[in-house]
Amino acid sequence: MKKTILYGTILRMKRLNSDIKNNSFAAVYLLYGDEDYLRLQYKNRLFKAVAPDDTMNTMVKSGKDVAADLVSLRDFTDTLPFFAERRVLLLEDTGLFKSASEGYDRWIESLPETACVIFSEQEVDKRNKLYKAVIKKGYAAELTRPDDQAIGDWVLRKIGQNKLSITKEAFRRFMELVDPDMQTIDNELRKLMDYCMEKGSILPEDVDLIVTHSLTNRIFDMVSAVTAGRRVESLDLYYELLSLKESPMRILYLITRQLNQMLVILRMRRERRSNDEMASALKLRPFIVKKLMNEAAKYTPERLEELIREALSLEEAFKSGDLQENMAAELLIFRMT
Repeated sequence: MKKTILYGTILRMKRLNSDIKNNSFAAVYLLYGDEDYLRLQYKNRLFKAVAPDDTMNTMVKSGKDVAADLVSLRDFTDTLPFFAERRVLLLEDTGLFKSASEGYDRWIESLPETACVIFSEQEVDKRNKLYKAVIKKGYAAELTRPDDQAIGDWVLRKIGQNKLSITKEAFRRFMELVDPDMQTIDNELRKLMDYCMEKGSILPEDVDLIVTHSLTNRIFDMVSAVTAGRRVESLDLYYELLSLKESPMRILYLITRQLNQMLVILRMRRERRSNDEMASALKLRPFIVKKLMNEAAKYTPERLEELIREALSLEEAFKSGDLQENMAAELLIFRMT
C-alpha cells in the first residue's frame, strides 16, 4: 500500500512538472496531502508559471473566511484578464473540501477559459462535491511524504547539483539526525552545504557540528542514557531539552510515547513480524525501528508496562496539582535509572 501511495505521488508530481514545463494549464488545481513542503513548492511554482510577475490579474486568499466569499471569487474569475491570458486565484487552507461548501462546485464547473484557480489544502474529503467538481474540471494532486529511499535520493541529488560530495557515514548521520519532514531536511541541508561549499565535501564531523538534532533524536538519546543507567547524563540531556524551551510535560509525553513504541516492538518481535511491518505499524522510519529494537531488548514487556503506568501516574499527579511539572519528568528519569 505504501509503495502504491508513493508511486501515485511521483506520477502526480510528473503531471504538475509537465504542465509547468509545457505552459499548458488546467482550469483548476487542488494540491493536498500531509507533505507541506511539496505542497508549498508546487503551489509557488504553479502560481508563478500561470501568472508570471502579474499582480493585476491575480488574487490570493486564505483561511476559512473564504467560505463566505463566493460572490467576490466568482466576480474575480468571471472578469476578463487585463492584457494577459488568465486571471489566477490562489486559495489556501480554506477548509472548503471538508465542509458542505454549497455553490462552490457549480462555480468551479462554470469557470471560463480565462481563469485558473489553485487550491492548497492539507485535508480533503473525497466525497465532497467541490472535490468531485475539481476532478471533473481540472486536476487534484495528493502530495504525501516520500519514503526514506526517495528522500535520500533527493538529498544526494541536491548535494550533487551543488558540486559537493558526501561520505556514506556523513549521509547516514544526516538522515538520522534531521526531522523527517522535507522542509526541515531542506533547511538543514542548505546550512550544511553552505558550510562545506569551500572545501567541496561533507564529512561526519560537519554534520554533527551544523545539523540541528531533531527532538525525536534528543529524546532517544535521553532514553538510551536512561536504559543504560546513566542517571547524570540522562538529567543533563533533560535539562538541555528544557533550555530549548521544551516543557517538562512535553518531555514526559515523548518519553512515554517511546516506551510505548518499545513495548509494541517487543510484542511484534514475539509474533515474528518484520522490521518493515513494525515501521509501518508505528509510522516510523526503518532505522528508528532498529534503534528502538536495540533499546527495547534491554527490557521485558512487564518492565515497560510498569514504566508506562508510572509515567501516566506522574502525569495525572501533575494534572491534579499533587506534583510540580518539572518534578514529574525528573521522578520518572530517577525511577527508570
